[in-house]
Amino acid sequence: MFFRRKTDTLLAHAAEPAPEQAAPVRKQKLSWFEKRDRRRRRRKMFEEVLGWILVPAFVYGIYLAVKSVGGIPKELIDFGNELIGIVFKGGR
Repeated sequence: MFFRRKTDTLLAHAAEPAPEQAAPVRKQKLSWFEKRDRRRRRRKMFEEVLGWILVPAFVYGIYLAVKSVGGIPKELIDFGNELIGIVFKGGR
């Protein structure tokens, strides 16, 4: 009852203007700081989504590559062990 829409006859008697004649409210322009913040948020979200898709794809691709050649060759494992040994000895 209190929130009933006013009819045209009631609007004519009321002091307020008709809704059609009311000036549209303009949106405030964003400042350069807000624009930059929105761009940054969009970019970070894009990078996160891309990371969640690409990283598992790369890992799975490496797994398939290793499986296709029959495992990791012994030479690569020996080379990795040498590098780890050099790092722990301090480069001597």
